[in-house]
Amino acid sequence: MVDSFNNWFFFIIYLLNLAGGGYYAYQSVLNTNSFLEKYGIHQSAVLPGRLAGSFVLSTVLVGVYLLFRGVEGTWTYFVILFLQSLIFTILGYFTVKSSEASEMEGVNYTSEAYLAPAIFTVINGLLIYGLSDKIYG
Repeated sequence: MVDSFNNWFFFIIYLLNLAGGGYYAYQSVLNTNSFLEKYGIHQSAVLPGRLAGSFVLSTVLVGVYLLFRGVEGTWTYFVILFLQSLIFTILGYFTVKSSEASEMEGVNYTSEAYLAPAIFTVINGLLIYGLSDKIYG
């Protein structure tokens, strides 16, 4: 299993990425009401929250499958993860810093909205670099 990821470093980073995605998938799909409440978001946003969570859950499920199958030829999976996290880093930053919603009473947007995806962006960039011999094969 570790051989599929070239070494322990990239294997552990892959597992961290998978665990982080799993955490957000759980929060947005199965624990949606509490997740929204944490940020002061109205319960009417349950459906959009779960919609976003369905994309995260899908990548987590594919990631678990790849954990056992290996990552050979899966560059599109890693590029999609990289682009998703990069785009959300940018959107999260602008939403927290300049959105009218972030200034509404009761809404509690935090820097987590752009820092967490920024960390995922770095992790996915490292994985693309470190696994390039396998994922582009």
